[in-house]
Amino acid sequence: MPAPTEYEIPINNQFQEIDFEIVHITEERLRIRIPRLTDDPEYASSLTWLIESFDFIVSVRINQPSSSLIVYYEPDVPVTTVQKSLLNSIQQASVVDIPPGTVPIKTELRPEIDWIERLGLPMFSLGLAVLSSQLTLPIPALAIGGLIAVAAAPFVARLIETTVKERRLDADILDVLWLGLYTIKGDFVGPSLMLSLMETGDALRDATARASERQFMDLFMGMDKSAKVERDGQEIEIPLKDVQKGDRVIVYPGEVIPVSGRVLRGTALIDEHKLTGESTLVSRSEGQVVHASTLLLEGKICILTKRIGKNTRLGLTVELLQSAPVHDTRVEDYAAKVADATIVPTLLLSGAIFAVTRDVSRSLAPLHLDFSHSIRIAVPSTVLAALTYAARHGIYIRSGRALEILARIDTIVFDKTGTLTQGNAEVIAIKTARPEISSDYVLEVAASAEQGNTHPVATAILRYAEENNIKTRPCEAWDYRIGLGVVAQISGQRILAGSHRLMLQEGIEVNPTHQLHPELRTGSQSTVYVAVDSELLGVILYTDPLRPESAEVISVLESQGQQTYMLSGDSQRVANRVAQELSINSSHVYAESFPDQKVDVIRQLQSQERTVLFIGEGINDAAALAHADVSISFASGIDIARETADIVLLDDDLRGIPHAIAIAKQAMDIIYQNTALIAVPNIGVVLAGILFAFDPVLGVIISNGSALIAELNSFRPLFNAQPIPSFDADALKYTPDTKHPVESPSPADSEQLKLLTPSPA
Repeated sequence: MPAPTEYEIPINNQFQEIDFEIVHITEERLRIRIPRLTDDPEYASSLTWLIESFDFIVSVRINQPSSSLIVYYEPDVPVTTVQKSLLNSIQQASVVDIPPGTVPIKTELRPEIDWIERLGLPMFSLGLAVLSSQLTLPIPALAIGGLIAVAAAPFVARLIETTVKERRLDADILDVLWLGLYTIKGDFVGPSLMLSLMETGDALRDATARASERQFMDLFMGMDKSAKVERDGQEIEIPLKDVQKGDRVIVYPGEVIPVSGRVLRGTALIDEHKLTGESTLVSRSEGQVVHASTLLLEGKICILTKRIGKNTRLGLTVELLQSAPVHDTRVEDYAAKVADATIVPTLLLSGAIFAVTRDVSRSLAPLHLDFSHSIRIAVPSTVLAALTYAARHGIYIRSGRALEILARIDTIVFDKTGTLTQGNAEVIAIKTARPEISSDYVLEVAASAEQGNTHPVATAILRYAEENNIKTRPCEAWDYRIGLGVVAQISGQRILAGSHRLMLQEGIEVNPTHQLHPELRTGSQSTVYVAVDSELLGVILYTDPLRPESAEVISVLESQGQQTYMLSGDSQRVANRVAQELSINSSHVYAESFPDQKVDVIRQLQSQERTVLFIGEGINDAAALAHADVSISFASGIDIARETADIVLLDDDLRGIPHAIAIAKQAMDIIYQNTALIAVPNIGVVLAGILFAFDPVLGVIISNGSALIAELNSFRPLFNAQPIPSFDADALKYTPDTKHPVESPSPADSEQLKLLTPSPA
């Protein structure tokens, strides 16, 4: 069979649409996320075969756990051509006929560190240089110099590539000049020692990144490919890829928990150390959270599945480790800019010193001033360690820049519904506009209009209708107005279900109903107004209880010097009541807020030179999440909110906020420490070299040794991160629900379980 081309691919007649997402594109590399890659090796093999057939493809790798396709291509090929060919192949791979005996798919992991290859030549050249200088062995200088040149070749090649591509001088040119001139001068110990230490630092960073990745990949690949679920009262075993959200999964002693969710029944002793790094065994019982990939040692539990596959803590951690860049911090950028800006002055200073002193050693001393290379090693290591630790504790931070901003926030803005509250609204009463209108009719109209709406209040209305055996009618047209409610057409009638503002906007009179039911103005309940053809039918009253941890989290944040604000689409009366319960300053409460008004509040705070963190989880929070300096959402939030946020709380627990801030502050403290550890010795070595003709070997030991110390200091977040802020355990204690006992699951179980208090991370 001839190799397929971009326009000529042998395929079957049937065609299947394949979902994909382009993660990022560079001049030579393209990464695409394709969910099907996770559990369809045949598709992965077909896709690999198709893409490798293109002449411009350099290499193809597939990472199944993170569902990623990674392609390297010739830099002179237009990216549009590459993208078009790849997207065609993604769709055609599901139906293409490939030759028998096709090579299995390639999977991407960071390559194993070959220490001999990485350090062999630098160390060998260092050994020869020491023997030649200290023992005066007759080793030809040309041989030692040649070894140093070969050992430095990869470093020089990277420098040339960067210079040509970006058309600028990189600070690493100072190191190359120092290496080259000292080698030509015949002082071989300093250059060979410098190469050895630099390569050791690079290899140590790569080994750390690979070890973190391998740990989680081993967990991912070690999970069973099947799970036991309850279906129609029977326990059956099905492929893990067929498990759905809401399934009840049974786990026995000695088995790895295959999904993340809450325990419906049973008690178990669980080993989580491979996932969280904590060696202490934990006990989990009804209502508490368990995580995929952890090991059940004793007991038997039934789990209500909340997340599977890539959406579990493990899956998101793997995605985090695969994503790029994660270490884009301003500290690193600033160091690079300062180092780049000093290149020409440093060269001029070096030349001036030589002109005055005629001393080569003193004139080369300023070339030691480059410390950007060391910072580029230490900063990513610190950020990766902090992000990995955070992910182990249920906090998914997307980038180093988000970590950096989080460390210096001073203002925290919460959305109310679903963030400070549980998002599990409960209908408590229905008030009709006239006595002849029945409450069941109001409920029927509202439930019919709310069909398809994912808002927590809509869910509460639909659930209440189901509990009261109210049948809904089909919608002929439907429109969701963010921050207001829904407008639908049912049986030829125009239905409105939403806020007081929606009624006013549509010119519907509400005062007579308020006079008939004064509690609508004075009560603490939230309201949904229901109207048909410009006539108000009634008002549905509901409550949305606070999260058990909300008050404690607000208290902890305030005690740490953070100013807390609350935004709500609810009435001022309801918002004030919630703020009072949480001890939020009444002047920091903004009620009846539309999405654009939430953005205005954030911009107003930013104009006061505040660094703003916004927390929200709904569709009407997406704009505010995007405009805040840094933003947080929940793993269970609306897709657009979760994808917009810089940080995602995997356990849907507000206690992750102060913990995330503590992690970020410690990481930035370490980064600043490392900057000082690197900069101060480098500056000292330069000054000593200029003033006292400092021994270059000793200078290399001090400057590059400080870089290795900084690299080791970077690992502290993995082993000595800030402790989780303490909370009142009694106030957050879980109390079993007696109305819907979990031993006999009812159709309402999944909703009832949302009310259960999350367990500590």
